[in-house]
Amino acid sequence: MENRRIRIVDIAEELGLSTATVSNVIHGKTKKVSAETVKRVQQLLEERQYIPSMAGILLAQNDSKIIGVVINDHEKYEGHTLEDPFISASLNALAKEIRQAGKFLMLQVTDQWDEIPRFASMWNMEGMVLIGYCEQEYQKLRAEMHIPFVVYDGYMESSGNLVNIEVDHFDGGAQAGRYLKSRGHRAVLCISDNKICMDQERFMGFKSEIPNAELMYGAIRSGGSVGNRI
Repeated sequence: MENRRIRIVDIAEELGLSTATVSNVIHGKTKKVSAETVKRVQQLLEERQYIPSMAGILLAQNDSKIIGVVINDHEKYEGHTLEDPFISASLNALAKEIRQAGKFLMLQVTDQWDEIPRFASMWNMEGMVLIGYCEQEYQKLRAEMHIPFVVYDGYMESSGNLVNIEVDHFDGGAQAGRYLKSRGHRAVLCISDNKICMDQERFMGFKSEIPNAELMYGAIRSGGSVGNRI
C-alpha cells in the first residue's frame, strides 16, 4: 500500500459508510451508531493505523480543554512583547498551571481586542486569560463572549462582573521604598511610561516611604529617553 496518511474518507469508502459516521465514531459520538458499526470502524482504524487530528478531536468535543491566553501587543513593547520580563514570567506560570490542570494553552498576541471573540470561537475555547487591555475593552468583551475569562493584572475602577487578578500596587511601591530606605537611600528617581492607574498607585506607595522620591514618565524607547518629571 502507498505510504500515505490514512484519511477518514478512506476508512468510510472501505467500509461503505459515510464520512460522518466514521467521524462520529472517532470523536466518541456513538449514540446513533450501532454497536456493530462502531466495532467495524474501530477495527479498521486500528488495522490501517489511522492517526487522528488532535485539533479536530478537540474542536469536535464540548470540552475542548483549550485555554486561550491573549496578550495586548502594545506599542511600548516595540514588537518584543513576549520578551518582556513580566509577560514571559506570567506565561511561564500560566503554562505550568494549565498543563497541571490537564488543559492546553493557546497563545495569541494582538493589539486588536475585537479579534478576541473570533479567536475564542474558532478554537472552541473552554476559557481565556487576558493580559494588558483596558477596562472598557474588557467590559465590551464580557458582553460579547459567553465563555469564562480572567483578566490578569488589569486596572479597573470597578471590576463589576469581571474576574481580575491583581496585586496591591500601593503596597508594592511601599515595599520597594522601604527596602531602599533601609539601604540608606533618601533621594530616588522612579521611571515609568505613564503617571496614571497602577503606575501612579505604585509611585504613591513608594513616596509614602521616601517623600523625596521623584517620578520621570513619558515615552520610553530603547536607547532613548523619557519626557516629563514630577
